Parts: sequence; structure tokens; C-alpha cells
Amino acid sequence: MAQNGHFEIDRRPLAIVLFSRLKRQFWIAVFFILFALLLNVSPPQGLSQEGWSAVCIFGLCGLLWATSTLPLAVTSLLAIALVPMLDILGAGETYAYFGSKVVFFILGAFMLAAALIATGLSQRFATLFVRRFGGTPRRLVMAVFALCASASTMMSGHAVAVMVFPIVRDIDRALSLQRSSSVMGRALYFALMWGCIIGGSLTVLGGGRAPLAIGILEEASGERSSIGFLEYIYYSWPMVVVLVLAAIAFLKTRFTPEIHSTDTAQDELERRLHAMGKITPKEIVVGLVVVITIALWALAGDSHGLANIAICSIAALFAIGALDWDAIQAHVNWGIIVMYGGAICLGGVMEQTGAASWLMQQLLSGSSASTGVMMLGFAIVGAIFTEFMSNSAVVAMLLPPALSFAGAHDIDLRAMTMAVVLPSNFAFMFPISTPVTAIAWSAGFFTPRQVARAGLWLHLIAWSAMALLIFVYWPSIGLL
Repeated sequence: MAQNGHFEIDRRPLAIVLFSRLKRQFWIAVFFILFALLLNVSPPQGLSQEGWSAVCIFGLCGLLWATSTLPLAVTSLLAIALVPMLDILGAGETYAYFGSKVVFFILGAFMLAAALIATGLSQRFATLFVRRFGGTPRRLVMAVFALCASASTMMSGHAVAVMVFPIVRDIDRALSLQRSSSVMGRALYFALMWGCIIGGSLTVLGGGRAPLAIGILEEASGERSSIGFLEYIYYSWPMVVVLVLAAIAFLKTRFTPEIHSTDTAQDELERRLHAMGKITPKEIVVGLVVVITIALWALAGDSHGLANIAICSIAALFAIGALDWDAIQAHVNWGIIVMYGGAICLGGVMEQTGAASWLMQQLLSGSSASTGVMMLGFAIVGAIFTEFMSNSAVVAMLLPPALSFAGAHDIDLRAMTMAVVLPSNFAFMFPISTPVTAIAWSAGFFTPRQVARAGLWLHLIAWSAMALLIFVYWPSIGLL
């Protein structure tokens, strides 16, 4: 290796050198060899050959999703391709899953978020909000938390983090906060991270995992069961309230700012607003369309379809001239949409072939726990998994067998879906599951131990909140 005119010679054994350079390819080869070997094993008793092949694909995709050895979208496409190749379902039936209405709802929601970001309306609103409510250090932290929590109910949490992060970064620089020691700096970025995660748990707009879960639910039930826009809020709000109060208490009691004034931060925010200039007609139009769209989702989502409303809203923005395709391309993560389509397909195949039911029987054979305890177990497993892998992958892996368990024990499929999808957003500790945590980590104000301790505390609160939903709230409203 040549560096600045100098050469370094790697004297390690050749096998070690090759493994260090080709480690990812090595593990991919191992996964596919195991997959090929398992395909040639006779199906277990009670499972058809098609079901066994579906289980093998599910296991392969689970390993690839968990380890990220292939991009999430590529793994999902691979799942779609393997189903007809192994004669599990026909090609037409398999690829029809990718046309799920949930995929198009996700696409429409991402496009609306892209419109907010591309026109600068989201940045303007965020800056005005923090400037208005951040008069003191403590109020500034609470303003960042409230902004992220509220915005994440209307758009993807990672989009909110991308929007707010530059503002918080400018604030910490204006206040001259030291990365190695500033309590105020840690509080600001914890507020950003926790606000995006907790707020994004309230509605189906907080990230793609909720629409993904609803898509898997609809495929598993033949569209006899689904969760509407307002229903999702109705089922989740007590947990979100508990987490909001817990985060506020933690931010107020554990982080005492070392500064006494935010005047320099206010000056920086004023400079940002001045650089933005006056609000433009495009920003006004986009804001009106987004407000109308959310209102229609809430009031007419069941009758007209969430995806249809989203697509019509995007078409209106293009027709008015408030949006162009370049802006959409720059701000929509197309790979995530592909990932959701493949995950919905795999979940549907697992259900249709009986593989999900068989897998759940194997996992829970001999268990005598009550259905409520089992639901809480699913929730805790999902919360643990989501710290180490994509939260969408957690939903794709855990929900199909969970729905089979629910069907076998006469549990409302909507309740089981919520029990899996809500904890899949609890990425409080590590930056692997969601870009929100990674963005907050990138500021450099945290040590791993600080995040782990605070995140574990929030996990315990979140699990308690899930127990409240499963054993008290959902039975009281007739969901269980």
C-alpha cells in the first residue's frame, strides 16, 4: 500500500489477508451455501416442500438483513426472485405482492416529505419554532424535543433528523459547546434523537415500518383486517404519552446545562432566518397541500384509501408547479421503498404456504404462558432486535410468525401487529437500527456508555408502556 511515497507490506499469512479483504464476500458465500444445503433437506413433518422453501428463503433474508452484508433493497429483490425460481408461487402471483397499496402509500408519504424539504418549508418552520421557544437553555432543549416529536408524527423520523440536525449543530457551535464535556450538547442531541423516535411511534407517517406492518397484516388476512390512520393513533397514544413524559423528565433531571444564556444561539437562528428570505409561494402551496392531505388521511382514509390520497396530492403539487421531479429524486430513498415491497412479498408467501404457522409452532412448542405474556414477549424481542438491525427488517422477520400465533390463539390480528411494530421503533441505544440514532451519534457529544445507560432506562419504560397497552388499555377498548 502506497501512502505519501512510503510502502507498507502486510506480512500476515495469505489466508488472513484474503479474509480481511473479502470478509463480506466470505459470509455471503457461507449464507448461500447453508441455504443451498437446507433446500435439499426433506421438509419437516407438517410442512410442504413449498413451505420449507419459503422458510429457507426467510432464513437467508433474515441473515442478510441482520448483518447488512447485502443492501436491504437487494435482499428484498432477491426474496422476490427466489420465490418463483423455487416454484413456491408463480411469477405473476409473486410480483403482484410488490404492487401492494401500502408500497404506494409509503411512496406518496416520502414524496410529500421530499416536497417539504426541497422547498425549504421544513427548515423554515423548524428554525422559527426553536427561535420562538428556545429563550433559555432548558427551554431550548425542550423546544428541540417538542419540534422533533411533533414533526415526526407527520413525516419520517429520519427526514426530521436530517432537517433539524443542521439547526442544532449551528446552535451548539454558536454556544461554543465542548464535545468532550458539554452537558448542554448531550441534552440537545438526546432531545433530537428521542423526539424523532418517540414522536414517530404515534402515527403511520413516522416511518416506513408502520405501513410495512399494515401491508403484511393485509396480506396475511386477505385484506379482511387492516389498521386505519386514526386507528393507529388510537391504539398507540398511551404508550407515546408515557414515553414523552419519561423523556422530558430524564432531560430535565439528568442534564443540567452548564450555560446560562442562549443569546448567541438566538443570534445564529436569526441569521439563518434572514438568509432564507421571505416565505415563497411554493412553500405556501406545499404547506397547504400537506395539511389538506393529512386531514384527508384522517377523515377519508378508509373510504378513499391512504395511497390514493397521497398520490393525488403529489399529482396536485406537480400540476400547480410547486414541485419538480429533480427535487423528488434527490430526497426520496428509493431503495427503502423496494425493501418494503420485497418484505411484504416474503411475509405474504410465508403466510400462504403455511411456513409462518409452522415456524411459530416450533418456536412456541411446550409454552404455557398466557396470550398477553406471549404478546409482551414478542414486543420485547422486537425491541431488542431493533437495536442490532433495521427496524423494517425486524417487522419483516417477526410479524409473519406473530400473526400466525395470533390467528391460532384467537388474538385480534391488529393487536398483534401493533405489539410488533411499536417496539420496532425503540432504537434508543445503537446507531444500527435507524438513521435517526446514527445522525445524533455523529455529532460526537455521546460516549457509547452514556447512550447505553440512557437507552436502557428508556427501554425499561417502553416495555412497561407496552405492558400497559396489552394488559390494560387494549382490553378496555375492545381490541383484546
